[in-house]
Amino acid sequence: MFRLRASRATLFLSFLLVLAASLIFLSPHGHLTPSHDDPAHPPFDLGLSGQNSWLNFISQSSSALFQSVADLPGLQYGTDGLVRGWEDVHELVEHGGVGLKKKDRKRLKEVRDRHPIETLIELGKQRWETLLARQSKTLPQAVTEYTRRYNRAPPKGFEEWWQFCKRNKVRIVDDYDQINRDIEPFLALSPELFRRRLIIRRVDLSPTTESILSGERAVSVRAKALFNLLEPIAQYFYTDVTFYGSDHDMGKNLLGDDQRQAALEAVREGRFLTEMDLKGYEKTQGRVAVGGLASACPEGSPAWNRSLDIQEGRMVGPLTERETTFIYDHQTASDFCVHPRLTHLHGALSFDTPRDTVLRPLFQYSKLSLNPEFLTTPLEAFANLSSSAAQEKYSPWEEKTVNKLFWRGSGTGDAYSKRKNYNWRQSHRTRLALMAQRRDGDEEVWVKRGREWEKEKWGVGKLNEAYLDVGMSGKPHQCKQEDGTCDEMASEIKFLDRVPQEKAAQYKYVFDVDGNGWSSRFHRLLSSGSVVLKSTIYPEWYSDWMIPWYHYIPCKVDYSDIYHIMSFFSGSPEGRVAGRDDLAQEIAMHGREFTEEFWRWEDMQAYMFRLLLEYARLAAPDRQTASYHKSYT
Repeated sequence: MFRLRASRATLFLSFLLVLAASLIFLSPHGHLTPSHDDPAHPPFDLGLSGQNSWLNFISQSSSALFQSVADLPGLQYGTDGLVRGWEDVHELVEHGGVGLKKKDRKRLKEVRDRHPIETLIELGKQRWETLLARQSKTLPQAVTEYTRRYNRAPPKGFEEWWQFCKRNKVRIVDDYDQINRDIEPFLALSPELFRRRLIIRRVDLSPTTESILSGERAVSVRAKALFNLLEPIAQYFYTDVTFYGSDHDMGKNLLGDDQRQAALEAVREGRFLTEMDLKGYEKTQGRVAVGGLASACPEGSPAWNRSLDIQEGRMVGPLTERETTFIYDHQTASDFCVHPRLTHLHGALSFDTPRDTVLRPLFQYSKLSLNPEFLTTPLEAFANLSSSAAQEKYSPWEEKTVNKLFWRGSGTGDAYSKRKNYNWRQSHRTRLALMAQRRDGDEEVWVKRGREWEKEKWGVGKLNEAYLDVGMSGKPHQCKQEDGTCDEMASEIKFLDRVPQEKAAQYKYVFDVDGNGWSSRFHRLLSSGSVVLKSTIYPEWYSDWMIPWYHYIPCKVDYSDIYHIMSFFSGSPEGRVAGRDDLAQEIAMHGREFTEEFWRWEDMQAYMFRLLLEYARLAAPDRQTASYHKSYT
């Protein structure tokens, strides 16, 4: 852990041992909307307004895009973040559309002949253009929009934040819903209780005008990088801000949905939760009817219901799904409450035990959507794209000659061992490596034949040869030697050599898959000029800004969509039919543009500046006084 205190004064570093945590201290000179975190009712929030959703956006756009007709099957945008229904349309057309009018059969054929990825790309483009067009142009507009979204006044210092954004050409000024999701539950704690929870992990130091980084982890590269980001903006703060930051890969707590909803209800009713209230909600055992990870989920969610069925001895169906689906809402598709299968597919969820459910004011680099911490901006591997070194890592699309998906990575992402109800081969990184080295068996893949798409059976060996250059590098890592797991991994996984950067740059498609937490590779991969396929369960600070199918290609954690995606963009497995290389190039270009214009040093400062203003209000003795009171309505 580390502690930071900053001001416009000359930087001074001091180090102080802290046992449980450390803190960051920044010193200057001198009726709520319903929760957007309920996985049982996913928001799919486009930011069109605090009330509107992805599904509303799609319903408004779909008629122009694919001429959907009432009572006819078509693409279905589920509340699980996945689009499906294409196979049903194929089946209906193959059977002649019995009982349908001629015009309806024609429209069905149009849906059949249009790959869902084409539709998702067009929707992504519309979504991005809408997001940019609706950004506030003036401070009064920004204040009004903030109030409309969150039904409260902005925090004090909002005007200084706005001026910082204008000076530094920060283009996205309204869409900070991730910050709201993080701070909302803490509004149910009184300022006194909030500060007491800080004191549990704080070190008393007299405030100075110096900028100070301290704590037992103050020497870490991550702590210093965050300090360097924040120290220059401390001069714009109206008050001292004290907070704790962890340099661990991710937080360990999961805030139970029962506690989250109780907190939001308390805020709506204008009251605070008491210590006695919290004590009941913070029990890890016997708090709710289900156990394990599902105990953090909303009652009635898929994970909750499945856990209850198993607990009570009822038969449960398989978690696999054979129908072809693609992601349209990445955050919802990555929610284990909505997709309980993820607990068997991702290393971060491989220990199905209850986690601490405590509202703790801690700044964290990486978290699950249910973690009760404040998401910050990791700086590991971030590169200023204006530097010559960063420019050398970029290669134009025309110079990329390998039409395959590339990935090399170490065995991070899990603690591999032999334990009950766990198989290390199913964890997200090991499973990817084993999938790519398979040579036996068949898989069905959608392939373009003439004007139509047909589902064909292909040998896995041929598919991997055509589409993948994927493998784990190094040697077994984060595994238990004592129980033989490391030896099993060494025997079963074909560990490959690392690939020089200049060779990796030749690949048109690159894969970004979770490690132990957030991806330090994503910025570099986006800026490389290749198109990035990304599989993740972690929200990031930019998640409200970056649009799937416009800036990158979302990939499911089970990887069941990889061959379909590669067939669409790269072409048929035998190479006779070309893919949509043009669309892949566009996504690659959009991803690089995002890193150049929306993922700059200044954009991360703007995010943290706004987060710290919200945080300062939470800790203020009088939150009304710590609010921005100019009204423009």
